[in-house]
Amino acid sequence: MKAIQTKPMLYAHFLNLMQEKAREMGYNLVLHGSMNRDCDLIAIPWVNNPKPHLELIQQFDYILTGRGEAAYKEPTYYMYSVLPGGRHSYVINIYRGGYHPDKEGYTPDPQFYLDISVTPLIN
Repeated sequence: MKAIQTKPMLYAHFLNLMQEKAREMGYNLVLHGSMNRDCDLIAIPWVNNPKPHLELIQQFDYILTGRGEAAYKEPTYYMYSVLPGGRHSYVINIYRGGYHPDKEGYTPDPQFYLDISVTPLIN
């Protein structure tokens, strides 16, 4: 019997919530890729004055992890980089870690993550 592909189901669960938040902040959030390994998203500015993209990423982090006010203030935590075409790249890790009988203490499992590109605002 084939293994159940849980990653696409998890990502799909959060997608609508993140799209609504993106819209509130002036972006259109679209899915790009298969969702087999990670979830590739593109946030496109949809208004002339969207909220800063780091704030958008922090809101996504809250939706995904519940960190709220504890969201990371520095873009480097989200593995921030600038990609070709001026895209701003962020990664949000969803650690599903836990306690494993063969290991001592808590073990993080960085298998699930979102790879988000924010396209630059053209003036």
